[in-house]
Amino acid sequence: MRPVISGVVTGPDGPVALARVTVTSAPAPMPDLAGLTGEDGTFRMGTVGPGRYVVAVYADDFVPARAAVTVHSGDREVGVHVRLELEDSTRDRPSDPP
Repeated sequence: MRPVISGVVTGPDGPVALARVTVTSAPAPMPDLAGLTGEDGTFRMGTVGPGRYVVAVYADDFVPARAAVTVHSGDREVGVHVRLELEDSTRDRPSDPP
């Protein structure tokens, strides 16, 4: 049985539901898969075995984030916590008139 990466995605107000989670780097080729966090912000993703993985997380109104995870031989499950920060809502807004 291959190990899994499990985690939770949170923001300033707690768990982030329906965030898109994908593995952007793995120690061996793996399918291009993405998953969504549950209502409690949790997710689980399969791996191709031991090595270093980079997990990327995207959610509406948040700045994308990445987290590195190392899976060791013999691990069944490796946990990671990804914290998202809110986007600057003023960044895309036109300037107020003088």
